[in-house]
Amino acid sequence: MNHSVLKTGLNISLKTVLSGLLALTVLLISSRGHAENHTWVPEHANELVLSYQPSAQTPLNSNPETYSSENWKQLQSAIYNLLNQSSYPGKSQLEQQAQVYISEWMSVVEKNNHSLTPKDVSQLKLFNAQLLQKKHRFNEALQELNSIPANHQLYAQALLIESRIHHIQGHNDKARQSCGQLISQKLPLFAQLCLIETEALSGQPEKAYQLIKTFDKQYQNSSDSVLTWYHQVAGSIARILNKTTEAEQHFSFNLSQAPNSQWFQWADMALNNGKADLVLTKMKQLEATDITLEDGLIIRMARAEKVLGNNNKIQTLAKQRIELRVKRSDQLHAADIAYYYIYIAPQPEQALNWAEKNWQSVKEPADRELLTIAQQLNQKGVAHE
Repeated sequence: MNHSVLKTGLNISLKTVLSGLLALTVLLISSRGHAENHTWVPEHANELVLSYQPSAQTPLNSNPETYSSENWKQLQSAIYNLLNQSSYPGKSQLEQQAQVYISEWMSVVEKNNHSLTPKDVSQLKLFNAQLLQKKHRFNEALQELNSIPANHQLYAQALLIESRIHHIQGHNDKARQSCGQLISQKLPLFAQLCLIETEALSGQPEKAYQLIKTFDKQYQNSSDSVLTWYHQVAGSIARILNKTTEAEQHFSFNLSQAPNSQWFQWADMALNNGKADLVLTKMKQLEATDITLEDGLIIRMARAEKVLGNNNKIQTLAKQRIELRVKRSDQLHAADIAYYYIYIAPQPEQALNWAEKNWQSVKEPADRELLTIAQQLNQKGVAHE
């Protein structure tokens, strides 16, 4: 494949891919959760069940007569921005807007596969795979990725997402195959990082950590995308090895511009390192931008607040959020619920129940750690921390 062509193809959404890769490291749920949640009806008509900041995004023209390749090209950047921004603090609601556009165009293509060029269809399928990935509908995402031809300029991005999904599902042999194919796509550093991470997840974290440190200077002198992923992989491996100080340092890389998943990882390590005040200070800066923060951020702020013992404002908010999730049997937030019942309002049985639900499909180190702590608490019947 021509290197310049590949580079052009990567530019449009590599940032979205990377933010999605980071997001998948620690987030929550069962892959079946979107279909299994029970309907919960509030007891009172005036009960507030959810609030969020409406987006200022201007709706695009959805007239059926305008479904053409030209209009699709104009829409691509809008979908890219929505998917990318939805990974960042206070912006998760943008994912819903992306879903509206993607679902609409997927329906158009299903009815008339000549509405878009094959190249445009592949871009649409990649966007849909990224959306499914965010929802942790992994098998459906893999189906979309598998439909992208190996000679397509988007194939490298498809491989990156595919390898991450295999990691999450614990299919390390398949992940290794996807990582290896990145070499033929002239992305040797991405392939190298991907393979190193696979080794760590396959039971060789010490070996993987030594290896990634060997290439430290190479990564430091590479592109921003490679450097970002390097710190994520190195931090994740350090976390497996319980090198919490080093893990915190890696996860702090460019934190002010980081997606939610990196904030989760950094906060967990900083809290483990006794820096509750730092966690609360930095995360309150996010809250000060007048945005509605995601549950994963709120519960970590609540944990820090509890450690400091100065008030319970954020703990009260976390309680309201989690009680709503439990009422809805919200599998999509299983890890958040388990985290809350471990660190904030300890209930060993509830913690184990939700940690097990999370582990049914998400099998990364942070999820294993959550399950292990919940199991230990359930055996002891005592609070953690």
